[in-house]
Amino acid sequence: MTVEVGYLGDLFKLATSMGKLSVDRDVVAEARPALRLVKLVAKSRKRDRRPTPDELKRLLEHFEKAAWRTVIPMADIVNFAIASSRRQSEITRLQWADVDDAKRACVVRDAKHPRAKAGNHRHFPLLGDAWEIVKRQPETAPEIFPFNAKSIGASFTRACEDLRVDDLHFHDLRHEATSRLFEQGYTIEQVAAVTLHESWRELKRYTQLKPESLHRP
Repeated sequence: MTVEVGYLGDLFKLATSMGKLSVDRDVVAEARPALRLVKLVAKSRKRDRRPTPDELKRLLEHFEKAAWRTVIPMADIVNFAIASSRRQSEITRLQWADVDDAKRACVVRDAKHPRAKAGNHRHFPLLGDAWEIVKRQPETAPEIFPFNAKSIGASFTRACEDLRVDDLHFHDLRHEATSRLFEQGYTIEQVAAVTLHESWRELKRYTQLKPESLHRP
């Protein structure tokens, strides 16, 4: 219901701007308190789930053992997601033509954006293992990882179920990636250059630092 109310508010604003509707106040915004009171809408729950080292170890071992019977290199994709902070849909859109060997960078085409996804092509650096993972993929298609994003998500979910890894989503790897960058000492601006977040408000939602990582050697 929360998403639908948001869409309804956008529809009212669009219709008003086009002269198709005459509303002198934001009726959707006015209705939200009452909708929250009866629990028809609610604020989205912030996820702070990061995989434990043991969970990651077991997942990667599972994917490596199953590699002989699947065309999707799930171990590489999981490691790439953690190294690059890319979403599963973004990973499957990356193209060889957009890889810059000199700068060790790539482009995310139509990167997620709150207002303009189409045509929002963004460069990001291939840090650490991300570069090596990309370079060892076979060039059999224009895409670096020419697989269906939903199939990647389904494979990850099945592995979690088989290994009894509770409440872990593929998207949580983006949280892991973002948090690791901060733990490695990168600044907000540097982390944002990798994750491609537009603001600190959005970026901090993906940051769950481990207390022990703050100790200086």
